[in-house]
Amino acid sequence: MNIGLLSTDQRLIDEIIHVVYRKPLNWIISSTAADLISHLAELTFSHVIISDRELDFGGLEEFLEGLQQAKPDLKIIVLLSNYHDVTINEKYVKMCKLRRLDYIQPGRSTAVIADDIRAWVDGSGGDLRYQQPVGKLVTFIGSTPNIGTTLASFGVAYSLAAETSQKVGYVCLNLKSSKLHRYLGRDENGFTLDGLRAELKAQSLTPDRLLLVCDKPKEAHGLHVLYGNMLREQAEFFSPSEIVHLLRVARRAFDICVIEVNAYWDNAATVCGLLEADSKVVVTTADIAHFQEDFSRWIRQVGSVFGLQPDGFELMAVQTERHSKHSEFTIKDIRKETQLHLIGQMAKHGDALSRCNQGKLFDMLTPSHPMYEEVKAVAAKLADFYKLPRKETVRQITWLQKLMTGRKTAS
Repeated sequence: MNIGLLSTDQRLIDEIIHVVYRKPLNWIISSTAADLISHLAELTFSHVIISDRELDFGGLEEFLEGLQQAKPDLKIIVLLSNYHDVTINEKYVKMCKLRRLDYIQPGRSTAVIADDIRAWVDGSGGDLRYQQPVGKLVTFIGSTPNIGTTLASFGVAYSLAAETSQKVGYVCLNLKSSKLHRYLGRDENGFTLDGLRAELKAQSLTPDRLLLVCDKPKEAHGLHVLYGNMLREQAEFFSPSEIVHLLRVARRAFDICVIEVNAYWDNAATVCGLLEADSKVVVTTADIAHFQEDFSRWIRQVGSVFGLQPDGFELMAVQTERHSKHSEFTIKDIRKETQLHLIGQMAKHGDALSRCNQGKLFDMLTPSHPMYEEVKAVAAKLADFYKLPRKETVRQITWLQKLMTGRKTAS
């Protein structure tokens, strides 16, 4: 099997040929597009991997068009880099989607790219965006730690499970300060993310195994919860390839999965959780240091390094005051500063801290609590966007059928 690789990145070439692939494959390495074309004319290739660093946008688009026309059965994947401006990166992604080409997004490490290529060539996964339907990932990140991101994200996951007929997952990727098990009154000795380290390292986790280790709270039928890492001293040991493997397994295990990541971008889970997400929600408060300084430092500055545009995020405001004073910042101020679409808001609830510390977070998700409607509104927007079937529709049809049956019987 001949596989072509158009790249001048020697580290990537060495990682693929000498580390990832130990079985013999005939790799044809080209440093220029002309060199690759010459090889394609002489040999039969099954796969071709093309780095966008070797051609400008116009040249790459023309090259891919010619390649697809000349060899329609050839499998092609494009390696997108973060060497371009963020807006240019979006053009590359759009081009790949329009041409229905597999691609690897910008910001990946050499090891993750090599693993993706292995999965793609072996037919076992990778980005393969057009070959099989997969579930959606919605990642929540706080602009600042300890502002209520866990309450917001878990509340939305709970509502998705309650309101839709889909299999909903919740994965805590807050590697350093996961407290969800405490908020839900769960035993600290229960299964947590660190229990999957061996399977993540070996890239052997399966959807069935993930479903098996998830908690299935009786208070939230249809919701599957994977609690976060309890070994804080090992947070840095989670590699990008391990996190990406987990997230791609989650796509296959759930119809939609809510991910919570840490506000600080110093770990693989935060970066990969955002890069892999279909929807990204940034949670912030009306504190100007949160929605102005922290948002700008992390989302705008650090995010752009990984090819993430600020306008690719949705906004959720938390700890808002129902009756703001003239001297306080409002939702309007937050939207104006961040320039993001407001997907929802959650008020400051005086009982939140005490209920969470007592393990009674579910009490805040009952219809009698005001938080219920707040998170339900956000979940409804996500359900509409991803066209998730609702449980209410089923109930309404059943009720209507019973009514019609009763009328027929009466007549």
